[in-house]
Amino acid sequence: MNAIFLLAAILFKADFETGDLSQWTTTGTRSQNATPRNVQIVTDIVQQGKYAAKFTIHEDDVFNASQLRVQVGGPKVTVEEGADTYMSFHMYMAEAPKDRDNFFYWEGTPPPRYNNVMTWWVEPKDGGGTLIKYGTGNLGRNGTHWQADFTIGKWHQVAMHIHWSEDPEKGNTRLWFDGVLVLDKKLKTKGPESVYFCQPGIHRSPHRPSVDTIYFDNFILADTLEEILEK
Repeated sequence: MNAIFLLAAILFKADFETGDLSQWTTTGTRSQNATPRNVQIVTDIVQQGKYAAKFTIHEDDVFNASQLRVQVGGPKVTVEEGADTYMSFHMYMAEAPKDRDNFFYWEGTPPPRYNNVMTWWVEPKDGGGTLIKYGTGNLGRNGTHWQADFTIGKWHQVAMHIHWSEDPEKGNTRLWFDGVLVLDKKLKTKGPESVYFCQPGIHRSPHRPSVDTIYFDNFILADTLEEILEK
């Protein structure tokens, strides 16, 4: 019997080491307010290599009548029931967020309509400090399933393994924060859509006037867990 070996593969990588946003040109760099004013390649605050990206949202970064956005279009994944997605990236905030900042989500494309199925965000903590949270449903409205303190002035790694299913008893989310497994929970992770996309950056709905900045580095989308946890 002949053995078949499947090699692990990195499906998408963006570490900004090109010194620009060219790694994102095939996924999207302009329609989400990814202008030079909003997204800057920097060398002073970097997780690895020479470069990282600085995303800043302002009160006039209007996406539509109810939303502000400063984002890049992330990679798309084709999803079947029972499929798996592995992704990791690093983020940093030099100052605490002044309001809720959604910084990453997965959303399905039609039919029947765009469907945001899960979101990660940071927000001010009552009494001081900053929280990072993960929730399912549109912008987390179906429940917050994990939260933790987010230390300002430190790079953090967010890694995920999404097992896609419309059945809440079959779908699953595993999350790692700074290399530590912090969530392993059965959840409904998809709708009827077959293609899902992510958009890293800052997204607010509705409009809010405060200015916030998040730094990002070293995005990896892979087909195995090992490819993201060691990066």
